[in-house]
Amino acid sequence: MATPTYNAISICSGYSGIDLGLREIIRATTVCYVEIEISAAAILAERMEEGYLDQAPIWSDVKTFDTKPWRGKVDILTGGFPCQPFSVAGAQRGEDDPRNLWPDTARLIRGLGVPIVFLENVPGILRYYFDTIRPELREMGYEVTEGLFSAAETGAPHRRQRLFILGYRQLDDTTG
Repeated sequence: MATPTYNAISICSGYSGIDLGLREIIRATTVCYVEIEISAAAILAERMEEGYLDQAPIWSDVKTFDTKPWRGKVDILTGGFPCQPFSVAGAQRGEDDPRNLWPDTARLIRGLGVPIVFLENVPGILRYYFDTIRPELREMGYEVTEGLFSAAETGAPHRRQRLFILGYRQLDDTTG
């Protein structure tokens, strides 16, 4: 039985940790990275040249990303959208923080029509997640599951926690 390969778009890619981790459990090819930080984009490009990451274009801003050319060509949207609005180390302005990219992430999810969404953020987002993100994903037709995991659970020497969100849905003729 052939194992399917999934095409992914990675937003707020950073150094592509989510994408590398995803490749450990499924066959996923990143077809586009979206990263505004020049230093992170430079590292993405370098890792592509070295063969560690999939060769793909790097788009510079999630706010201007055009989903139309990608619709129907992508199976997964991954991303660790900025945590600063919700981090206990910051001002905790939440949805009022201009760095809150959930509205832009939701626009991409709708525009791409992907069957799978895999997102990551800090535990400080939990209230916003349950009040806003989860209901919005469900409204878009996704079954949603989430988990709070510590880095120590994977063998790392620190305990930093992260919320992982998995949204999935069946595609039909009306959803893409």
